[in-house]
Amino acid sequence: MLGRTAKVLPPGLPHCLKKRRLLNEADLSPSLGRDLGEKFLALGWWEDALEFFQKAGDQAGLARVKDHALKTGDAYLLNRLGGGVGPEDWRRVAEQALALGKLQFARKAFARAGDVEKSEAVGRLREERGPEDVTN
Repeated sequence: MLGRTAKVLPPGLPHCLKKRRLLNEADLSPSLGRDLGEKFLALGWWEDALEFFQKAGDQAGLARVKDHALKTGDAYLLNRLGGGVGPEDWRRVAEQALALGKLQFARKAFARAGDVEKSEAVGRLREERGPEDVTN
């Protein structure tokens, strides 16, 4: 691995195989799921935090993930939340993604909001800018 350094997990966080095992356990305690979600959140690892908040049924944690997705225009993360995401949420994330230049996220989010016209307009804009300008 030239030029790469391995990330070391902080103490108290599961490595990938243990994480998978924990998430697949039927009887993972909500408190452990919430605790691991908080630890991943502290590192800015939003997807890992989301998985543990979902497993724990932690609505407050899930609300923080949703808020982050809306503020950062992250349509992928918003989609991973599943239920409780309505057309207005998709519209908000689309507008934020567009403002941040995240054209693919904006296009998909406008489509999920039911705004086909804006989705197609963003798609055309994305095509005009070309593949070298596309970051998501």
